[in-house]
Amino acid sequence: MEIFGRNTLFKVMLLSIALYPVVPEENTPWIGVFMGLFFAVHLYVDKDALKKIRRGRKQNKLAYGLATFLFLLLQVLTLIYSRDPMGTLRGILIYASAFVMFFVLKYVLNRPNHTMTLIKTYFFSVLLVGIYHVGQVVYDEIVRGIPFDPSVNYSFMENPAALAYFMLIPLFPALGLYIYKEKDHESRFYLFVLGVALVSIFMTGSRIAVIGLFIGLGLLSFLYSMKFLIALVPTGVFLILIPVFSRRHGQFFALSQEMNRAQFYLEVVKENLSTIFIGKGFNTFDETFRSFMVGRPQLLNLDLVNRPYNAVLQVVMEMGLIGLVLGGLILFFKIRGIATYNKSIKVQPVMKVMYVGFMVSMIVLIFIGLMDSYMLDPKIVYSVSIVMGIMHGDANWKGIHKI
Repeated sequence: MEIFGRNTLFKVMLLSIALYPVVPEENTPWIGVFMGLFFAVHLYVDKDALKKIRRGRKQNKLAYGLATFLFLLLQVLTLIYSRDPMGTLRGILIYASAFVMFFVLKYVLNRPNHTMTLIKTYFFSVLLVGIYHVGQVVYDEIVRGIPFDPSVNYSFMENPAALAYFMLIPLFPALGLYIYKEKDHESRFYLFVLGVALVSIFMTGSRIAVIGLFIGLGLLSFLYSMKFLIALVPTGVFLILIPVFSRRHGQFFALSQEMNRAQFYLEVVKENLSTIFIGKGFNTFDETFRSFMVGRPQLLNLDLVNRPYNAVLQVVMEMGLIGLVLGGLILFFKIRGIATYNKSIKVQPVMKVMYVGFMVSMIVLIFIGLMDSYMLDPKIVYSVSIVMGIMHGDANWKGIHKI
């Protein structure tokens, strides 16, 4: 049946990429679930599709896939002793559904005529989020007369920090593509994406996101072109002004009058030493945090610091040291895969530019994950899975096997 053919699958994927950032966070995994069901029917209808996937898998190095599989398997195992089984099930659904998106992009929608359309659709989805955010702020300021408050408007995300981190992912690839492209309509599209992402990030008031932006521009200058150093000057000004305007410049590392971040992390670990190796169940740290805070002083700026813990602490508390090792391996293989991809002579220059930018985005996400914990959020996971899926698909089609 043609309705379940590759062309229809491609259109469904484009629609999924365009819409996943704008649906409520709790409904994000259902996009991947629907894609998985449609993909299953596609395999049933197209008898040759599964054979092509098997041939493609035989030619690929399995290090990244094995680490991801073990990470998912560990999530499933934590369901046995999870403090919040329903929360763990939801977390598993997020990762499993995101992996479906990655798998389809890598093994099925990897033709040359697919790649650039998928990339542009991804950037279009970012524009939807950023334009809506800017529109919220302008509407409140001009129409409703409400003074600017970064904690009030955050587009389709759960909080301002999640929005800032979501916009950081496409920012560096868009910047690279704008510099690379001839000055035509396509380059202006990437400039528009870049401008909207920057404005949106600064409007969130997220200090660590702006620091990440500053670091990312330095890395991009080192890895690709010194031209990007020019952008460090205005970014540095914003870096200084944001904490001044928000009056939080003296509280960057403080969480309460008696406790800084390092002390807070250490206290949480001490109180949960009995589960340090296996954790308390994937996607359960909110409950652990609430239990820990009982009887302790109120944290500073809790309305602005949505998650006063970092990604490392969250992974350790949920899946133990074993989960931390597997998560670290996934990040390692992701960055190594991008580096290997960019070194190949089979890759188009425009793709190299984009994925140099995306490698910078990954490094920045890891850095800010040491202060906050949004790398495990559904829309962040989907963003990384989609962009990595497009890269792996292009590499698979071109016969680049060591990623």
